[in-house]
Formats: sequence, C-alpha cells, structure tokens
Amino acid sequence: MLKRWYEYARQMGPAWIISAVACGPATLVSVIKAGSGFGYDLLWVVVLSAVFGTTAQYLAARIGILEGRGIIGATADRLGSGWSWVLAVDAVLATYLAAMVLMNALVGVTSLITGIVTPWWGLFYAVVLSLVLIQGRYRWFENLCKLLVVGVVVCFIITALQADISWGQVMAGLAPGLPGGVNSALLAAAIMGGAVHITIIGMHTYNTNARGWTKAELPLARFDTVASMGLAFGIYSLAIFLVGAALLNPAGVVVKGPREVVSSLAPLLGQNAMGVFLAGFWAATFSTIMPTFLAAAYFIFDKMGWKAQRSSNRFRLVLIGGVLLSAVGPFIKGGFFVLLPIMLALGLCGTPLIIAIILYLLNKKEYYPGQTNSWPLNLLAAITLIITTFLAGRFILSKLGVL
Repeated sequence: MLKRWYEYARQMGPAWIISAVACGPATLVSVIKAGSGFGYDLLWVVVLSAVFGTTAQYLAARIGILEGRGIIGATADRLGSGWSWVLAVDAVLATYLAAMVLMNALVGVTSLITGIVTPWWGLFYAVVLSLVLIQGRYRWFENLCKLLVVGVVVCFIITALQADISWGQVMAGLAPGLPGGVNSALLAAAIMGGAVHITIIGMHTYNTNARGWTKAELPLARFDTVASMGLAFGIYSLAIFLVGAALLNPAGVVVKGPREVVSSLAPLLGQNAMGVFLAGFWAATFSTIMPTFLAAAYFIFDKMGWKAQRSSNRFRLVLIGGVLLSAVGPFIKGGFFVLLPIMLALGLCGTPLIIAIILYLLNKKEYYPGQTNSWPLNLLAAITLIITTFLAGRFILSKLGVL
C-alpha cells in the first residue's frame, strides 16, 4: 500500500494545478471574512467545500480520462450542440469574470506595495502576462510565487495552532446552520465557490486529458484529487478560517482589507507582517490569474472545434484578448476584498450546470461500459449538486431581497 502511494505521489499533478488555483486570494479573503464575521458558524461550509471540491474534481478527472477530451467537446457529442453552447458560454463568462476581478486584486495589492494608486497598473500587467503566456517560460517564476504563497499559509497554520480555539464552538460550527443576512449568504456561497467552481471543474477535464491518463490511471486520479483538494486545499482554507474565528472574531475585528488580516499575523511576524502578507497575496493572485486565461482559451477552442496548440497564432490571440479584457477589472468600483468573494459566489451560481452534465454522462452505461459511477460516488455527487445549488440560490435570493 505504502509503495503504491509513493508511486502515485511521484506521478500526481493535474489536481495540484487545480488546488493551487483554488488556494487563491479569493478563497483566502472569503474564509477569513467568514471566520472574523461569524465566528465558527460557517465552519461546516469550509469543511464541506474541501469534500465537495474533491468530489467535483474527481468527477471531472473521470470525464477527462474516459472521454479522452474536455467537457465541452464531450457535451456537444453526447448531448448536442445546444447544451454545449450553454455550457461554453457559462464557463467562459465565469472565467473571464474571475480574470477581471483577479486583475483588480493584482492592481490593488500592487498599489499598496508601491504606494502608486492607479488602475492603469492593469495595462502594465496585461503586457507582462501576455509575454509570459505567449512564451510559456514561466515555470521558475510560477514556482517562486507558489513558494511565497506556501510561506504565508505556513504563517496562518502556525497562528491557528497557537490560537485559543474554542473546541465546543468548533463542534457547534460543524452542524449546518446559516446565520441570517446578505453577507452570510454571500460568504457561504463564496467559500463553496472557491472549491466548486465551473472554471476549475472544466479546466480539470482538459488537464487530465493533456496528461494522457487512461482508465488504468483512474486510481491515480483519485489519489491525486484527494491529496490535492481534500488535504492541501482543506488545510489551507481551514487554517485561515480558524485564524479569523479564533483571533479576529473574539476581538471584534471586521475584515475590510489587508490591515485587519495582518493584525492576526503580527504576533508571529512582528513588523514584517504586512510585507510578508502582501508579498504572498500578490504571488497568489499572479499565479492564480494565469491559468484562468488558459482555461478560457481551452473552453473557446473546444467549442469551436479548433485544435488548442499554444504555439499557434490563433491560440495566442485568444490569450491576449482575454488578458486585455481583464485589464478592465481595475476600473470596476469596489475594493478587491469586497469583489473577490462576490466573484466566487457568482461563479458558484454557474456551477450546478457542469456538475449535472458530468453526473448525467458518468451514469450512461452505453458511453462508459463497466466504468459508470459507483453508488457511493453518485450519492456524494448528488449531495454536492444539491448543496451547491442551495447555497447559490440562497445567495441570489438574498441579493434580490427575497431572504
């Protein structure tokens, strides 16, 4: 068993890419705002986000492996052009919305670091990102960004371990319950949207397919997904949430921006707290925004029936178009600590469709003889679909003033 897990650990990869995107600035902001604003009340959403994120990504991996192609092409062939158009539009809109808000955050944190406050940083980053994506030689820089992010996450983990956690309230927070108000509905949807989002679910179908995995690698895909989304993402979101719930909430600190977050890290990092946090936040944003442009390009190319080759001029034009579109993001009114959770909540609203399609396809015996979902996986997938739809619907109704 241990030898097999060791071999799996050597070969894993696609779900780590997804986990790195999920562990982005939007999730960080959403979970710490939930902890600071509502204490332990939304802990159950944080835990379920890791469970449901693992479920959704494993379903996506199965589609990518069993179909040997991405979800949009599979939908077109299996369900018809109409459904594939709906799914493609849904995925592309959610992905470009995410890119614009992430660019807003990238510009916002750059303004804080440099002291030069201007939305025109977006044009600078549009040029940089275009060059990086076209050349494709950014692996070393991406690894540096991830190293900075890991450093900040370790700080949150240490801070959480040193906090005076109320275990009685932890147990109470594991019981599903929803505080009233629009902000509660927003943050619950945002937390879930960080892990169960149409962009990363769709992206994962292409990642596993690009890796060349076959039916023989299905156990590897399951290990990859559980380790990446269940463990890595779960620890990331839980540690940050507990810092908010155990330290900031009892002190009455309402998180409105980086300053309030940094106050929780100051006992550990001292005067370096702001610099360390901003460096990690910038790195998380920069490394998260790049995959969104690639994901949107794959969605578009798959729907149009074009071969997605990163060396082709057409692919590069789509990438540059997406980057330029994101440069509009910094002109959107509202601070990035406000916009990031909204982006995830809106993304969650578009996610039930892709989960429903994948779940339907994976239960058709004529498509995948002997490889359809097991009943436990179907049960977990059905619960994922129901809860995500409920949280998305509750967010929409709260914004409309119905709740």
